[in-house]
Amino acid sequence: MEDINLTIAKITHEIRNPLTLISSSLQIIESTHPEVRDFQFWSQTLEDVEYLNQLLDDLAAYSDNRRFFMCEVDLKEVFFSLEESLRPYILANKKNFSVHLPTKLPPVFGNPIKLKQAFLNLLKNAFESTGENGCVSLSARKYLDQIIIRISDDGCGISPEAMDTLFLPFSTHKVNGTGLGLAITHKIIKAHYGNIDVSSSPGRGTTFTVTLPHL
Repeated sequence: MEDINLTIAKITHEIRNPLTLISSSLQIIESTHPEVRDFQFWSQTLEDVEYLNQLLDDLAAYSDNRRFFMCEVDLKEVFFSLEESLRPYILANKKNFSVHLPTKLPPVFGNPIKLKQAFLNLLKNAFESTGENGCVSLSARKYLDQIIIRISDDGCGISPEAMDTLFLPFSTHKVNGTGLGLAITHKIIKAHYGNIDVSSSPGRGTTFTVTLPHL
């Protein structure tokens, strides 16, 4: 796996350089010739370049095996930060988001940035699976030596066929998905000595359950 990840990292780096030049050239063309916006395939070309950039970002995150800094993390601060980050998206897309946290929640040992990335991936998936006025909830509680976090939505659900490959890289059932978001999330949770499970009913919604050991 280390050799595979190193190869992915090298390929990602080599592709990113010319892609950055292409992206810059397209921006210069648009700024100097704004009439290109009327070209039939211009917006699609920009979307394709953005998709490639996102794919490279996800590949870099997935292949990054470096040990990250670990410290005492207050999960409530992570969740409140996520709520603030998601607020513009929630308002713009007419979604509903509820957070249910106890007064006290023990800290965990981890990396706050990586944990935020993992939970952001889960929340983005949850919101994207719902329609207008869709509901997503996040809850956390202490149980024995674990913190149990649940992210639930009332969206389209996941088919039984998709459940078996949900956390595998490049497995996606979204039109513009890279198939790496949940694989990265799974990798981050495992690096924090935690577990992630999912239950879903097609047409009724999905719940991701993350368990992390607390201090």
